Amino acid sequence: MAEYVRLGDSSNSPGGGNSPGGVLALPAGNGPAPAVLVTSAIAGLNDYVSGVVDQLAAEGYVALGLDYYARTAGPPDLGSPDKIMAAVAALSDPDVLDDVATSVAWLRASSRCDGRVGMVGFCIGGTYALLGASGVDDLACAVSFYGTLRYPSPSESKPIDPLTTAAKARCPLLGHYGDADHLIPAADVDELRAITRGMAAEIYSYPGAGHAFHEDFRPQVHRPVAAADAWRRTLVFLRYHLTSRFSASS
Repeated sequence: MAEYVRLGDSSNSPGGGNSPGGVLALPAGNGPAPAVLVTSAIAGLNDYVSGVVDQLAAEGYVALGLDYYARTAGPPDLGSPDKIMAAVAALSDPDVLDDVATSVAWLRASSRCDGRVGMVGFCIGGTYALLGASGVDDLACAVSFYGTLRYPSPSESKPIDPLTTAAKARCPLLGHYGDADHLIPAADVDELRAITRGMAAEIYSYPGAGHAFHEDFRPQVHRPVAAADAWRRTLVFLRYHLTSRFSASS
């Protein structure tokens, strides 16, 4: 089961004070294994995220779910659609990407990690997977589940559109989008596909799926066939880029 840790520094110690934190699950055995960093939707760490972390550990990965709110009292008020959008707008991309970089370094320094780290993100976490692919060193691959691609306008907390950085991705990308997603226009997904053409990128659209289609605890949005297909592709992608003999870091 995933347990909460503090990423106090880049050593293998989970101690630390004013530092990122997250839920960590370890694979069976004592030897080193590849690692996967999970970045969540705006709600942060919940049972769903812990479940994803546990699933990845069961697949043989050191899995860490990043806590965006480790230095605060917890997630903001998400009691209405307007409050959710305000929370998304307020979450600082530069700060989260700093925490992503710290998390990747912490994982790579762990005796349980073999040095290869991938990233899987959902919703705003999918946006951070896209941004991390071009802005965070030492990522072996990145997977985005319905990460926003274009911001309404630049701001201090959202200075760069993910689409702007996609062409600069330094690791393989996998993207999952629903063709009925009211938050991410199909034209943006098509643009991402065009920008990454010729790169080590695979961008999929799922018929009839809207935003958050992988979230099985929300029957109104969950689309089981799309979710199962996207998760199967994610595991194949991670296995190839993190454990295959063809992996760039192997």
